Amino acid sequence: MPQCIVVSISGGQAAGKKTVQAAIAKRLKELSGGRLRITCLSMGDFARRLDESDREEARSGGKDMDCIESYDLDWLVQTIRKIRENEPEIKLPKYDILKFQHEAEEVALSPTNDLGESGPTDVLLVEGCYMLCEKRLVEMADIKVFVDLNADARLGRRVVRDTEERGIPLDKVFDQYLRYGKRAFEGRIEPTKSRADVILPKGVEGAAIDLIALGIWDDICAKADSVNNFSGGLTAEHERKALLVGKTVGEKQTISIGEVDLERFYDPI
Repeated sequence: MPQCIVVSISGGQAAGKKTVQAAIAKRLKELSGGRLRITCLSMGDFARRLDESDREEARSGGKDMDCIESYDLDWLVQTIRKIRENEPEIKLPKYDILKFQHEAEEVALSPTNDLGESGPTDVLLVEGCYMLCEKRLVEMADIKVFVDLNADARLGRRVVRDTEERGIPLDKVFDQYLRYGKRAFEGRIEPTKSRADVILPKGVEGAAIDLIALGIWDDICAKADSVNNFSGGLTAEHERKALLVGKTVGEKQTISIGEVDLERFYDPI
């Protein structure tokens, strides 16, 4: 069985990191015929625990919840390490963003594929704004993705998310963005883009997800010694594309994916 592959997905607030995470997971399941066990983590669930006074300050908008100090990175690193090493009885936290506190009961991790087969995690997808800011997180990731949505689009998505899903008044959304979010992105998040292996300027649009998933799949197949050992019915054409994409991503060359013609990109010159 291949060793767990860790994929980090970074980018600004409301850039669509969870959407990219879900799309990669879905494509990997399709490529493997449902045989891969995929675990998804969100840095947001590893927020630092707050006392009641801090929670009240956060609810009023007076506390910076966009900064890197808002997250317990030691906790996240330890959890990733436990999953990679397949430690027993791993518990995952769940954070309630509306209450600014974790739910009382943690969720027991039990990786299971679409065929109902339990076992170690094959692919770990971790998303969060600061995945490329912390040395340990950078070193633990086999593939590093940066979702590079432009500022206007991110702000628009943040407004919709915070007003409709979180019930935050519009004026407070803009205030928090200008006071905290914009500064965090420009000062801490955007400069780490150079550490990414793959940069996605348009999120899940175009060929980006297929290219990343095929690269991961090729890595899994290579670790299993043969594509046929773990292919789950991969077509010859997919095998050809996976090998070419896997070589590009595997060599850790930073590539930016915009509007890509898959056939032209994959075909040898």
